[in-house]
Amino acid sequence: MPTWIAATCERPKTEDGRRGTEDESKRRPVSSLSSLVSLPPVSCPPSPVVHPKGFTLLELSLVLFIIGLLVTVLVPRLGGLESARLDASAKRLAALVRYLSGEAAFRGQTYRIHYDLDQQRYGVQILTPSQATKTFVADDSPLSQSVQLPPNVTFADIRVPSIGRVSAGQVFTHFYPQGYTDPTVIHLRDQQSRTMTVIIPPITGEAAVYEGYVDAHN
Repeated sequence: MPTWIAATCERPKTEDGRRGTEDESKRRPVSSLSSLVSLPPVSCPPSPVVHPKGFTLLELSLVLFIIGLLVTVLVPRLGGLESARLDASAKRLAALVRYLSGEAAFRGQTYRIHYDLDQQRYGVQILTPSQATKTFVADDSPLSQSVQLPPNVTFADIRVPSIGRVSAGQVFTHFYPQGYTDPTVIHLRDQQSRTMTVIIPPITGEAAVYEGYVDAHN
C-alpha cells in the first residue's frame, strides 16, 4: 500500500541568503517505508503579483470627454431657458395692457397697473367711485391677479411722463374709460443682461414688445 511523505516547498534565496518557505505542503507517494530517504527540495511556482486597481489614462480621458460634452450641450439650453422666461414675461405684460385698455372702455371704469420695482411684481387695481373718497383697490378678476416676475427677470427701469424714468419704488400706468392710457416704457432684464422693452402708447392701448433697450422715440 503506498504511503505519503511531506515535502516542503522552498523559495529561491532572498537577498539576505535565506530561503523562503511556503505553508502548504506537497505530498508524494512512495512504495514502501524503505523509501523514506531525504528528497531534493521541491521548487514552488512564483506567487502571482497583484497590482492595485485604478483608473487608466484612457478611462480618465473618456470621463473628461463625457463631462465636457454634457457641459457643451446643457449650458446653452439653460441660457435659452432664461431668454424664454424673459420673452414670456414681456409678452404677458403686453397682453395684460391690451386687456385693461379694452376693459376700461367697455366697463366705463378706470384701471391701473401697479408696478412694485422693489418686490419685482405688478398687479391690477380698479378705481372705486362708489366710496366717499375715490381709491384704487386690487381687482379680483382672474385675469388681473398679481404677477411675480421670474427669479431671473427684473425691472431694469420704467418711464412715465409724470415722474420720468425710475428704477425703484412704485410706478403706475392708468387706463381711462375715454380710451386714453398713460404712455409708459417698461424695460425688463434677465441675469444675462438681455433686455426686452414693452411700450404702451397713449391712445390705442396696443402694447408693443421689442428686443433690446428701446425708448419710445426710437
